[in-house]
Amino acid sequence: MVYLENERSIKMKNDRLQTERRQHQRYRVQKSAFALLRNESIYPGQITEISLGGMAFRYNCRNGNSPGASEIDIMLADFTDAFLIRNLHIKAVSDCGISEETPIGSTRLRKQVVSFGSLTPIQTSRLKFFIRFYTSGSG
Repeated sequence: MVYLENERSIKMKNDRLQTERRQHQRYRVQKSAFALLRNESIYPGQITEISLGGMAFRYNCRNGNSPGASEIDIMLADFTDAFLIRNLHIKAVSDCGISEETPIGSTRLRKQVVSFGSLTPIQTSRLKFFIRFYTSGSG
């Protein structure tokens, strides 16, 4: 896999730009957790970082465009634990390609950062549980 820039330099640039705007500490996800973006279709993505205010995830895209979802589910893909948070309202903060352009019809790896909309008390509780047991250190 070839990256346009290494992710560490991208993260450092983004951290400097976003330090003032973040209201919640961001954590690295330890296990295989997936974001399921929902619009007309379902787009799975691997969650890399999460906070009480939003998250970042990687996903494969065929047509080069963001799925444009307004809701997302969080699912843990682990055979020992079952975990799901459904119907989180989201707003895209950024969406960028992290792999080189590929031939037409191939997939391209992208990274999307989203902020959460209003969460129900149950969603907030489950999100705190997820952060406590399935993340490590700050992102």
